[in-house]
Amino acid sequence: MSTPYKTLFVCTGNFYRSRLAELLFNHYAQEQGLDWTADSRGLLDRPGPRGISSSVVKYLEGRELGHLVEKPRSPKPIKLDHFEQHGVIVGMCRKEHASMMLTRFGQIPRLLEEKGILRYWNVDDLPSASHIEGGLMHRLKTAFNDSDHIGQREESGCEHIDFAVQALVSQLGKA
Repeated sequence: MSTPYKTLFVCTGNFYRSRLAELLFNHYAQEQGLDWTADSRGLLDRPGPRGISSSVVKYLEGRELGHLVEKPRSPKPIKLDHFEQHGVIVGMCRKEHASMMLTRFGQIPRLLEEKGILRYWNVDDLPSASHIEGGLMHRLKTAFNDSDHIGQREESGCEHIDFAVQALVSQLGKA
């Protein structure tokens, strides 16, 4: 059964998008006095890059929130029991992550979406990611048959995540 005051952000590798969303969500929720916490995970269940994306660090430092990444952890994969532990689950990009979720977890993501627990945003990965970390994104696209993936510029991707997280925190604060 879902825990109502926990949010989970999910992306491919848990290195950039979901990690930024987690850090911002926890910051804004605390700032608003909400009794919500966020975590993040990646759909990739094998070793990838360590730490956190330099794009996340750069964005947060630019917003004077660099303290949010003082001790970054390495990416973590999503497991089946994460679905039971969170009242809100956000896949960072429907085009990219909906099929990956179904491949990994069968019909469970569809059922969670029907119940309103799982939702998807439309935040694309960085376009240069296919050249980072030894071709990690190329290997992922091949593994999940995602050859049409379109990237999003670093600045707009981070801003997109920030605005979406602020909207989610606002929505949860009104609920």
